[in-house]
Amino acid sequence: MKHTLLLLFISLIILSGCSQEDTWSFNSPDENISVILHLSEGGQLEYSAQIVQNGDVVTAIEPSLLGVDRDDGTFVSGLTFVGQEQRSVREDYQLVTGKKRDITYEAEENKFIFMNVAGDRMEVIFRVFNDGLAFMYHFPGETTTKHTITKDYSSFNLPDEGTCWSQAYDTVTMWTPAYETFYERSMPIGTSAPANKNGWSFPTTFHTQGIWVLITESNLDGTYPACHLQPDCENGIYTIRFPEEEEAYGKFSNKPASTLPWSTPWRVAVIGSSAGDIVESTIVTDLADPSKLDDTSWIEPGRAAWSWWSDSPSPQFVREQNRFTDLALEMGWEYNLIDANWNEMKDGHVKDAIDYAVSKEIGPILWYNSGGAHNIVTEAPRDRMWDPEIREKEFSKISAWGVRGVKVDFFQSDKQAIINQYLGILEDAAKHQVMVNFHGCTLPRGWNRTWPNMVTLEAVRGGEVYKFGKDYPAKAPWHNTVLPFTRNVVGPMDYTPVMFTDHNYPHLTTYAHELATSVVFESGIIHMADKVEAYLGLPDPARNFLKQVPAAWDEIKFIDGYPGEFVILARRHHETWYVAGLNGNDEGANWTFNLSFLDEGTYNCKMIMDGDDDNSFSFTEKEVANGDELTVSTLPYGGFALTITAL
Repeated sequence: MKHTLLLLFISLIILSGCSQEDTWSFNSPDENISVILHLSEGGQLEYSAQIVQNGDVVTAIEPSLLGVDRDDGTFVSGLTFVGQEQRSVREDYQLVTGKKRDITYEAEENKFIFMNVAGDRMEVIFRVFNDGLAFMYHFPGETTTKHTITKDYSSFNLPDEGTCWSQAYDTVTMWTPAYETFYERSMPIGTSAPANKNGWSFPTTFHTQGIWVLITESNLDGTYPACHLQPDCENGIYTIRFPEEEEAYGKFSNKPASTLPWSTPWRVAVIGSSAGDIVESTIVTDLADPSKLDDTSWIEPGRAAWSWWSDSPSPQFVREQNRFTDLALEMGWEYNLIDANWNEMKDGHVKDAIDYAVSKEIGPILWYNSGGAHNIVTEAPRDRMWDPEIREKEFSKISAWGVRGVKVDFFQSDKQAIINQYLGILEDAAKHQVMVNFHGCTLPRGWNRTWPNMVTLEAVRGGEVYKFGKDYPAKAPWHNTVLPFTRNVVGPMDYTPVMFTDHNYPHLTTYAHELATSVVFESGIIHMADKVEAYLGLPDPARNFLKQVPAAWDEIKFIDGYPGEFVILARRHHETWYVAGLNGNDEGANWTFNLSFLDEGTYNCKMIMDGDDDNSFSFTEKEVANGDELTVSTLPYGGFALTITAL
């Protein structure tokens, strides 16, 4: 035994002193995407990726650096190869909310084991899918003391010829960062972030050399902060950046720390020949941990009335909340969201509004401030979602009242401690069968698979900004057409859509455009943002559409579009297809598209389109079949929505 250990020790010394250069290549299951991993003579790791398009090999990601610095040593240079393991991965799973319900994916996984000069090991694990790749680091061993990663060198080196769409990671203020800046309509790959911003956010989408790439991350488990991208991305090199030190008012470390064994989040590149490959991808949830809930029958996607946008003081009045409960009842919606400051009711107690909703079989949802000392926003109730003991008592109480969900707001940080707060909220809420909507929050990173009670998140500059954003009306029409290719790809998005009323800053979008957002944007609960009279006063076909439009989908089909210009999506719920389009341009458009996604048979198609002016609709009904073409005309900043049901 001693002889064997001695030989192993000598071998490790020799191996660690060797200068070697190695290259490995591995493919997706359909062999359409290939990844090349290279170890230089100096022991530095780089990867690159290619895709076959129309018979040609196209570079999707150029050689990109891998590795991290840890407090006890570096895993960036001086690495030596120890071994490799390969396996095929295939999973079937269901999402309660999302772009698809039943999902099957396949991937090829390659684990590469390396040792640094100190003799510590790092495993680099790649998964290659038919529509992209992901990589992560795993540090084996067992420790009781924590290690800290001081720098993450992981990068995505995009070809520097092309266009990208990204959202600046905001500066730290009382309200930010919250992933609520505008996406740029389009900009050259390699454009540096604005000088007053702290880099670029995930996801970022690229169109280069005729292919599409989206980069993001997935599967935060509490042992790592959520990350974004460095502001300097010269020559198309986008590198990981930790949260800013000043986030959460300087409380908590901005660097990841954990005992061993330790796995980092997956870093993801969705790669496709068409924009539809990006829009339809499920890689982010494919990579997430499986559901932690055995019973999800109590999680019910749906539509919610919401009074705050049209009347911000209304959550403090029982009578107003009862009006919106009545709206939900009239429209067949499942929920009513009672927003900020409900704990200061002026004409009763919040339980009066809850009891009224429950008596009408409408599910109440309550708003909470996430603070804690990590924010100073005074909107209330606060200090009920940070301390685990207090949080547990709150969920126990409101669940007994009949509350179905919570909206937790104002996180303003991606630090690891705040990520653990998110996870703690989800776990405690699930114990009491309470659904969760995060606002003022981080980006979706697969949690809607792991914690299916997380039905939606904000992390978007959404419709509420008509209240306080002077520049919003001019940007909203085209910005709405960027979101399906970026933010909404990676998870549910609480845009708070379908607004017909002007509030402070008038809409430029048409009524049909607004109606279409209920289909184009995916959210496990759709919070309908307008006032009671706006919905009840709609023409019958439009009002009936909003009575029927679902919040969970079985299937998605990308029809056509380009970020910042227009988008047309089809979504299926059970046997009914919903098709909707948004025009982001200041000129009218004529769109012709094929109904090839339909099964054989004859269908009834009800079409809601722009009318003679921005504030009117036109309605048409016709029979259609698989392979038929439809032509839709829109006004500037217009849209359409239609339903297709079998006859």
